[in-house]
Amino acid sequence: MTQFEFLSVFISIVLAFGVSDILSSWGEQIRLRKHIRRYGVHTAWSGLLIILMILIWWSLWVLHERIEWTFPQYLSLIVPYLTVALIAYVLTPSLENGERDIKRYYYENSPWVFSLGAVYLASWLAFSYVALGNPIFEPGATFRFLGLVLTIVLAVWKNERFHLAAVILAYVLVASWIAVTVFTL
Repeated sequence: MTQFEFLSVFISIVLAFGVSDILSSWGEQIRLRKHIRRYGVHTAWSGLLIILMILIWWSLWVLHERIEWTFPQYLSLIVPYLTVALIAYVLTPSLENGERDIKRYYYENSPWVFSLGAVYLASWLAFSYVALGNPIFEPGATFRFLGLVLTIVLAVWKNERFHLAAVILAYVLVASWIAVTVFTL
């Protein structure tokens, strides 16, 4: 087994937990739809998080030719993946414990969700520049910096209109990032 295979198995398991949390919550929300108050902004963010987890798992492939890994490099790679799985867990309400108001749950947990989002983006930027040696103005960096600013503002500001506009903007940023980085490779 190569070091890349070793890395990718662990990362795949971590991301699978995050996707599983969100999909389980969606299933519970469908089953309990008559007894809960759903919130579209929450659903949109959790959908975007699934898309991001798939994209970052896919982006792992670019590292398959790397032969040697030091533990600090490995750790700098693992932190963003662990963080995004933790975001999925915090974003996902526990309906089995009686949570019925998804909107209230979303705003109670949004400081944690978006603070972790800022940690995710900052740790990914750090990995990209420090471990990979990417230039500071590589195509994906602009989107990460914009996302970092957006997540910091979302962590502190609970305005409903802003959160709605921000999730729309986030989808546009992710679609633009895909167009610039994924389809140009």
